[in-house]
Amino acid sequence: MTTKPFRIRTVTAFVTLDTLDFNDGGDLEEKIGQCSTLLREVESRLVKNGYEVQTVRIATNPFGEWLVPSVSGGDSLTADDKAVIVARVQRLNGVLAQHDINFCSLGPSIYPEHTSSICPIIVSAFPGRLSCSAVIEPCDVTASLAAAKCVKLISSMDASVDWKSLIGDGSHLAGGLGNFRFCTTSCVRSGIPFFPAAKAPSKGLGNDNCIGFALGLENGAYARQLLKEAKSIVNVKRVFSDSWKADLLPIQEICFDYVNSTKEATCLKHRIEYLGIDTSLNPSLDQGGSVARAIESLEEVKGKFGRGALAAAAAITTSLQSIPDVLTTGYCGLMLPVLEDHRLAELGTLTGSRDRLDIQKLLCISSVCGVGVDTVPVPGDSSDENLSSLMLDVAALAGRWNKQLSCRVFPVPNQKAGDTTQFDSPYLCNSHIFSLD
Repeated sequence: MTTKPFRIRTVTAFVTLDTLDFNDGGDLEEKIGQCSTLLREVESRLVKNGYEVQTVRIATNPFGEWLVPSVSGGDSLTADDKAVIVARVQRLNGVLAQHDINFCSLGPSIYPEHTSSICPIIVSAFPGRLSCSAVIEPCDVTASLAAAKCVKLISSMDASVDWKSLIGDGSHLAGGLGNFRFCTTSCVRSGIPFFPAAKAPSKGLGNDNCIGFALGLENGAYARQLLKEAKSIVNVKRVFSDSWKADLLPIQEICFDYVNSTKEATCLKHRIEYLGIDTSLNPSLDQGGSVARAIESLEEVKGKFGRGALAAAAAITTSLQSIPDVLTTGYCGLMLPVLEDHRLAELGTLTGSRDRLDIQKLLCISSVCGVGVDTVPVPGDSSDENLSSLMLDVAALAGRWNKQLSCRVFPVPNQKAGDTTQFDSPYLCNSHIFSLD
């Protein structure tokens, strides 16, 4: 069997939950169980065909539709409300653990009150299985300030005595790492397989009795191979269209075959739907896995992630969103997570150089690449106002160009702009702290 050109970063199942699922005799266990069965079967079929599957995940509809007592709405939460929320979080955590599901996105907050009071509960729950997001519409300062306060709170929770009963030993939050599991989203639709922006459709949209699934890739080395072959921006569309189609159609066939096999199964309470593949270029920390380095191989960029990089990002994104005969979902863009791409992290350390990567450059590229500002370390004492302004900038780009964008930043306690991060995580590399000024 030939070696596959990329890994499957995630197979993500999407399920719509309801408050009734948490009642005695409710459907929570059945829904999570069917998601787990789906994920393991798809994973098995992919592995049998030579693909490496790194994770399986579950994403739900916005948590305000099922986690919060129905009488609360977007109002301030009482102590009794919070007790119910914590109990439901712990119950869901337990069911996920029974099925060995280690990643679950609880969808976005749509109320600022929930962002500041519930998102920290979700993200902090031991052992770090749960994630969530917060919706920010363009010019919604109230929502962005609530998200900024949430980010700041999460960054300091490992040292908070008040949260010890929920966070356990706090190792999953150390050094501000809790924000790995939280982001803001703007113009984001359901069906993104990547976390923490992933969400299932809301209740009442005709999908309540459906469990969908989608795939996300890890393909930095594959990107480098294709861009070296293309050599110039002029050739990106042709090379990507031909190669992506040939390499993705076998995966699509595996997924459709699985869906067809479930249509005769009378024991399934929820029908299964394949949503597609998120074709986004997504780096790895492996040697040769940098997407930024891959882009630098193009003639117009000339080895520096500077002039020409914006044009390259636009050409690549256009190609990723127009692969013939392949069902796609999600961002389908260019992922540039600073702490997940060695070259981007390196560019963030170039003190005094015009080639140094900063937040303005990331925002500029976000205008054409379709993912957003991701895993950016910022000073631990960043003000709520500065964080809010960055989130509003991302929301403005999303709203102006109807792009699915997210913003995920890490305020690092006790570090200032220019300091070197000291993250000890298999998912992250280290860089300098980016300035928000």
